[in-house]
Amino acid sequence: MAASINQGTVINNIEFAQKALEIHDIIPLLQFTRLQDLLVSQQGKLDCRLSGGRDANNSAYLQLQVKGALPLLCQRCLQPFDFGVDIDLRYKIVRDEAQLPAPEDEGDDEDFLLSQADMPVLELIEDELLLALPMAPRHADDACAIAGGEAAANALKNPNPFARLEALKSK
Repeated sequence: MAASINQGTVINNIEFAQKALEIHDIIPLLQFTRLQDLLVSQQGKLDCRLSGGRDANNSAYLQLQVKGALPLLCQRCLQPFDFGVDIDLRYKIVRDEAQLPAPEDEGDDEDFLLSQADMPVLELIEDELLLALPMAPRHADDACAIAGGEAAANALKNPNPFARLEALKSK
C-alpha cells in the first residue's frame, strides 16, 4: 500500500496485519495537532512506517517505527534543542478486551491494540510521540549552557558557608 499518512488516513488494523500491508511516509510536524504546544517550532519532519504481519503463533501484529527529531525547549537553560526520537514498537492485535492480559500480568515488552475497523494512523503515531517525550526536556549535561560552564562558574563565585568553621576547627 503506497499511501501517505495524514489526518484522514484510517485502516482496518486486523485486515492491515493479515494482509501484511505497509505504509511509509515522511510526516511534517505541523500535522501533529496535540504535539504543537510542546514544540518550539513546527519545522521538521518524522520518518514513519507502519507495517502489519503475523508472528510465529499466527497472531496479527502492527509494527510502528518513527525516527526523527522534535524541537523542544530545554527546561534548564531555556534554549531550543533537538530531541531525538527513535520509536520501534510492536502491537499485538486482539479482537476484544477479554483477550487483554490483566495489568499485573502484562509485560513491558508487549503492547496491545484492540481490533478496529477505522483506526486513525496519525493518532497512533502522535500517542506514541507524546509518551516518548520527557517530563522535563533538557540538553545533555555537557551540551547545556547552564549545566556546563555557568553552573561551575557560579559554584566558584559563591563561598563555601562552612569555610569559616573549617578554619576554626584547625586552630
